[in-house]
Amino acid sequence: MGANTAFTATELIYVSFTRAWELLIDWDAASGWMPGVTHMYAEGRPELGMAIDYSSNGHQRTATITALDPEQSITLTTSEGDVQTAYRYDFAKDGDNVRMTITADVVVSEDLADMADEIRAAVAEADGDQLALFKRYAEAAP
Repeated sequence: MGANTAFTATELIYVSFTRAWELLIDWDAASGWMPGVTHMYAEGRPELGMAIDYSSNGHQRTATITALDPEQSITLTTSEGDVQTAYRYDFAKDGDNVRMTITADVVVSEDLADMADEIRAAVAEADGDQLALFKRYAEAAP
């Protein structure tokens, strides 16, 4: 793990590679597997720089697609004050299924440097099971 990595997780998901990608970028369905998210919205297909609006724990927020390799990898980055968190989802074919990895990197400002480990631990606690929840959602999705 990198110095800024809060957590990384990998899951073998028993759906096709293409199906997993389509389910991940179905922003309207994100509340079914993203912890704390009650609504997520973006217009159109994913593209670099796209803003994705969402509600989480009663707050309106925006994530931005900061890296994109369609059907291979996507990074959603959020910023809140002096904390920036990037969630990278990587896809790899595994037979007829897909192996997905999530890596959450957290960068804090100089002002919060003394709290960086605590902030990363809080992100890991809040979102560390995100990929396991996605797996459950994807395998049950119609």
